[in-house]
Amino acid sequence: MRKSSIYLPDELKHDLAELAARTGRPEAELIRQAIERLIAVTEGGPARSPAETPVLHPRPALVGVGVGPGDPGLVTARARATLVAAARVLVITTDARSIGRAEMVVRSVAPTASIQRVPFAIGADAAARRGSLDDVKEAALAGLDAGELVAVAVLGDATQWTIFPDLAELVSAGRPGVTVAIEPGITSYQAAAAEALTPLGRPTGGMVVVDRVDDLDRHLGDPATAVVLYKATTDAVALKELASRHQRDGAVVAELTGLPGHRLQPLAQSDDGPISYLATVLFPARSPQPTRGPR
Repeated sequence: MRKSSIYLPDELKHDLAELAARTGRPEAELIRQAIERLIAVTEGGPARSPAETPVLHPRPALVGVGVGPGDPGLVTARARATLVAAARVLVITTDARSIGRAEMVVRSVAPTASIQRVPFAIGADAAARRGSLDDVKEAALAGLDAGELVAVAVLGDATQWTIFPDLAELVSAGRPGVTVAIEPGITSYQAAAAEALTPLGRPTGGMVVVDRVDDLDRHLGDPATAVVLYKATTDAVALKELASRHQRDGAVVAELTGLPGHRLQPLAQSDDGPISYLATVLFPARSPQPTRGPR
């Protein structure tokens, strides 16, 4: 290891000491992390023009960052820049010792990020989920009160079926003046539709995304509407019956999108049994039948 001397003006030394006191982290660690982030942001070629430079956020700020379905290549430049710049990146996990899917993506695209895991009760117990959300809120407020940029990394897009909208409401209620922002991400159903060459929207048609099997029947009744079952727990038999009833022969199932072991196959060919949590099922709109004129 090679040691280097760094000259810091008195004002910067004072600010560094205050930051170390607020965050409880050694000054040397803060300096090292700042240098690593500078290198990570600037690596990879010539400087970008202002139009190409990702927009960064003020401090303090709470930013929901969508990291896509699992493939690091699907993370946007703005999302990566936010993860690199954040003083802490909150990720939820089943327990403090487990690395979740969002954390795996963050570590791939922003290896210098300061990650903080927050255990979260993902089950159906509403009280447990509220308690977990409060834990995430407290972790976010600790960073915000220290003047930090706090990122919350979530799978897919932060506006769709994630904890971030509820978290943002709680934080805004407790700290009305704090900036709250979102960096959008690609959802697993968008990635799956692209891979399957399945259109999700057509002129004069629509698209509906649901997370409950009970909502499928009424939406599949409109042949011009593409329907997505997102982050639901169900079994293939029930879905095959619905697809057959509504003549959705092109339905496909995507599991582990963007991860090793990823599988994309027609619903009709899938095994009769449970479909994994976080799987995506696409029901494309039925192709219009050509009309015949009088002979």
